[in-house]
Amino acid sequence: MIRRLKRVLLSIRFFSRLVVQLPLRQYQAVPVDAVMDSILNKRGHEFLWIFPRQSGKDEAVAQLCVFLLTLFSKIERSIVHTYPTGAQLSTGVDRLERRLQNLWLGGDWWSKSKPVRRGLGGSQVAFFSGHPLARSEGATANLLLIVNEAQDQVESVVERRFTPMRASANATALYVGTVRTTGDYLWKVKQRLEKLQAKDGYPRVFVVSPYDVGAEVPQYLEFVESQVAAKGRQHPSVRTEYFNEPVDVGAGLFPERRRALMLGMHKRERVPQEGVSYVALVDVGGQDEQATGEGLDNPGRDYTVATIARIRRDSQVRVGPIYEVVDIFVDHGSRHFQASRGAPSLFDRLLAYLVTWGVSVVVCDSTGVGQGLTDALQEACKGKRQVFGFDFAKSYGKARLGSDFLAVVETGRFKYFYDDWEEEGSDAWWFFEQCKACGYELGEGLPIERGLRWSVGPSVKVVMSDGSSVPVHDDRLLSAALVAELGRLVREGDLFIGTGESAVIPRRGAEEQGGKGAWA
Repeated sequence: MIRRLKRVLLSIRFFSRLVVQLPLRQYQAVPVDAVMDSILNKRGHEFLWIFPRQSGKDEAVAQLCVFLLTLFSKIERSIVHTYPTGAQLSTGVDRLERRLQNLWLGGDWWSKSKPVRRGLGGSQVAFFSGHPLARSEGATANLLLIVNEAQDQVESVVERRFTPMRASANATALYVGTVRTTGDYLWKVKQRLEKLQAKDGYPRVFVVSPYDVGAEVPQYLEFVESQVAAKGRQHPSVRTEYFNEPVDVGAGLFPERRRALMLGMHKRERVPQEGVSYVALVDVGGQDEQATGEGLDNPGRDYTVATIARIRRDSQVRVGPIYEVVDIFVDHGSRHFQASRGAPSLFDRLLAYLVTWGVSVVVCDSTGVGQGLTDALQEACKGKRQVFGFDFAKSYGKARLGSDFLAVVETGRFKYFYDDWEEEGSDAWWFFEQCKACGYELGEGLPIERGLRWSVGPSVKVVMSDGSSVPVHDDRLLSAALVAELGRLVREGDLFIGTGESAVIPRRGAEEQGGKGAWA
């Protein structure tokens, strides 16, 4: 019996299987063993674990902590565990408590607060927030320091507050997280530890691929492959969350490779073709009080842009239809509803344009000044075509739209007409200039569909061949990106797109259903 107990206490693999009763998988156990070797032999090494999203990173951390608490329960030892936010900290505490509730310990563990601590005998795990305004002084990590979600941690905070906690015992440090950008703390730690690893050959950086996980959990790899099919292999969320590849925010949201994917092989159309289904995507710019032909009060204001796209099916593309941009309507500052002599209102001209193209669906920017135009279009088109509003400012609207639009682009389902795309000042040229100028950031602690911040900066200009400097807007890009909202409406059942070649099929009585679930 004593020999069996010693065997359990000397191997976290046995402990995981027999005590926690949730065995660590091989890709989890290997990096855990490396950390345990450093702790037990007092090496004081630093380690980095990079796991794909939802593959068991935090489970491995929790079991490592429970094993250490059990092993050192008879003496005073402390683990310091820091998370970037309070919400993440609470989740980590809950997970540790669930693993402490095992048959071996029989509930014989204790809980204290200020700071939050969970312990067994003389050993404890003290939890701290890494937020710059949080208080975390006075703790000692004489056994292990864990810096969790390192991609969201602030480097100066970690190095000033937490790293010194290892000093008294030269304790081991463990950084864990998911890859995000080449400029965040996790990636800097990776580069530093890889240099140390190259010098002495001691493994410090453990990067788990989705194939490592899939070898033991086939369902996980199936899920990742479905994400690749839906969003494209180079979508930021697929690259970072599943394939451990950082994005370089300095390269812009639409680098050359992505812009090449967006360039179609079809020409611009000036009139609709029979038997083809078209949709309209409208980004609304502000109106100008002096928009009467004598110049604009604010020449730098955004344009109102309506993008016309035809919907095409391809039997080789199963994740959705292909959207081919064939024409655009551009207006700069016209009054939305007030006509003047020789100048119809923006609404009248836009409505006539939509009618001419015979569009079946309109997705219109309803943010701020766009709400009135959206309402007017919904009223004028009632019973004839579906008009959906989209609020860029509501509930991570723009972030979600950007993520969804990237998925459409990366799966080869968005194509812009190629006519004159290299001719300075043409419509296609301006669209790709806006794409080229579009920068982005990723919000800390948020998935890309909520944390993606993308725009063309207000000071961005392009120098034309005549030497003039002209502002680069984002109106054409935002208008085109609304195609992703059309795709979301289809996925969520608010709009039904037919499966035949016609792609969009009117359904009788759709207007009586208030647009919900209507065929477009």
